[in-house]
Amino acid sequence: MTFTRKSAIPGIGATRLLLVLLVAVAVAVGVACQKSDNPQASAAPEPTTASSTSTSPSTSAPAAAGALPVGDVAKPPFGFLDSPKEGASVKPGTWSSGWALDDSGIADVTVRAEDGTTSLVARNQSFPGVAQAYPGYRNADKAGFGFPVPKLSPGAHTLTVTLIARDGGRTEIRRQIRVP
Repeated sequence: MTFTRKSAIPGIGATRLLLVLLVAVAVAVGVACQKSDNPQASAAPEPTTASSTSTSPSTSAPAAAGALPVGDVAKPPFGFLDSPKEGASVKPGTWSSGWALDDSGIADVTVRAEDGTTSLVARNQSFPGVAQAYPGYRNADKAGFGFPVPKLSPGAHTLTVTLIARDGGRTEIRRQIRVP
């Protein structure tokens, strides 16, 4: 006697049903990784370490490593902090840069060190490769931003770059640096 397992959904074989379920789980996990139900998520550590993403702007995915979404937004802003590099030794005033995008547009980008020191940010700059990689995003041709490293005392510091979307979504990118 041979037993065959029938799908609970007529017209869909077991293999297809399994594939559909796997895709649904992958999508759910992806959305859960981009969303935070806790507004205090900015105080939580990075998923692996407090490191930056190592992808280039032309190949990076919207859920960039090292970026933490803040708030309950389905599509938080995303971006890349090109410099300073993770663990770099940088003097205060050193020019740093990156880029940010969101489907609603970017309202602001802020920079703050763990001691509360801030830095002014120049937005709406061009950044190589972003407009070509993300042609459907508002102002992709002006996604770049730049800022001087804040005046910090010698030693290890954490910079937090907050990407703020027009729809209220926020993402934080954290970077460990050392001031000589």
